[in-house]
Amino acid sequence: MIKLQLVLRNPSRDRIDDPALCALLEAHGLRVTACGMATISAETSVAEAENLFGPIPNVRAGFASDVRSTPALAIPADLQHAVSLITIAPRHAAPGQPI
Repeated sequence: MIKLQLVLRNPSRDRIDDPALCALLEAHGLRVTACGMATISAETSVAEAENLFGPIPNVRAGFASDVRSTPALAIPADLQHAVSLITIAPRHAAPGQPI
């Protein structure tokens, strides 16, 4: 699975209750895993991601392996009204732990 972060155009406290946006994401094969005021976290299979975005470089174990060289992914036309940026999530680690 590839972990994605979507930055929203219009932050909202109740994003999880936006059934139209969630339905669009699911139609693209993205499973919402968390919602914040300004972002949505989602995951998808490698095959679905490459079908939607094309070849995806710099991915290791589903996360961006090199954040500085991982480009923003193309936003599907029907999501552009709600999403301003899609990236592969960086792996999070506590200080001192290897990434």
